[in-house]
Amino acid sequence: MLNNRKMTNPDKHTELEKYRDLNLATLEYLSKTMKIETNDFNSSLYYQKLKIEVNECFTKGRLSKLKQWFRDLTEMPRETKDLKFSDFIKERTGHQVNLHERFENRISMILDQGRIKTEDDYLDVLTKVDYLNQRESSNQTLIDQLNSLLIDFEKKKI
Repeated sequence: MLNNRKMTNPDKHTELEKYRDLNLATLEYLSKTMKIETNDFNSSLYYQKLKIEVNECFTKGRLSKLKQWFRDLTEMPRETKDLKFSDFIKERTGHQVNLHERFENRISMILDQGRIKTEDDYLDVLTKVDYLNQRESSNQTLIDQLNSLLIDFEKKKI
């Protein structure tokens, strides 16, 4: 009886669907971007197995597990500042995710300061410019502003 009550809760069901979709799209993304094949391991097969497990968790109503998996599966795109990941997820699922909030906040802070102060800031701005240049619908004004900061920083280094 208690199990049925959980599954009829529309909010939980909506969250279950969301995290199922996010995990499945993340696994699809990882299978395209992180292919590993050795004698002992095939990432494509591994991701397929995880997709089955995600669907089982969804069917059994294991929202906490789906949320934890999403945190775990998105660690690599988060750590490598893979800004394309969020675009892929939005396109595939319709859900907006921002794994790079701290990164974006650092970029905003650099823009507010009007200059790049450190090598780490420089690398962050380079990453952002590279990402923006690869997008079709980029903000050219922002690209120009960031490029100007990069040039100023490079001049000071010489």
